[in-house]
Amino acid sequence: MSNVLVLHGFTSHPTLTMGPLPDTLCKAGFKVAQPTLPGHGTRPEDLRGVRWLDWLQTAREAYLALPEPRAVVGLSMGGLLAGWLAAEHKTAALVALAPALGFKNRLAYLAPLLHPIKPWAYSTDPAEEARRRAKSPNYPNFPTSALSQLIALQQRLPELLPRVWAPALVLEAAHDDSVPKAAVRRYFDLIGGPHKEYRVYPSQHDMLLDPLAQQISDDITTWLQEKLATSK
Repeated sequence: MSNVLVLHGFTSHPTLTMGPLPDTLCKAGFKVAQPTLPGHGTRPEDLRGVRWLDWLQTAREAYLALPEPRAVVGLSMGGLLAGWLAAEHKTAALVALAPALGFKNRLAYLAPLLHPIKPWAYSTDPAEEARRRAKSPNYPNFPTSALSQLIALQQRLPELLPRVWAPALVLEAAHDDSVPKAAVRRYFDLIGGPHKEYRVYPSQHDMLLDPLAQQISDDITTWLQEKLATSK
């Protein structure tokens, strides 16, 4: 049996945001681990004081608790953590969905400066915030200090990605309103190994909550089956 670590994104619900993927993997015979990263799955206030190293350590512990062979799949920030683990360890396969190596909203990079005077980031339109709550299981707002920690993770990952030698699948969401195409492509280009594949889906950022979620889950599962079969 092969084992897969599945990592959610920043402010994401730890299980619901991954849509049908975990169940699809389990039905295909994979053992799946889905850790809740610190500050997630409860309330936005619990992200206060959490460091990017806390997210990494939780992901690392969950990864090492799995028997080999181990693959790692991550969405958005989870894609950054997945890439880090694949650089650290002899990973059987890496899948990154819309890895958040950059932001479309360049004002996000002011977070390290603004968080002492603007502690929260959220929609200023209450109607829009209500619509987002209804559609998404993710936090509707978050501490600016937590965004600063995500930026710190973004800044450190590029030097590690050339060490990734595992087979890699990177997925771009063509209608992503959070992460620009250039950031996803940069993540892919920085991966050091020769066995890597880039696919584009007509999806939003939360690719596994999208109408194409089942197709994407099936495609990832099939790809993992092929790569893990050849690695044995």
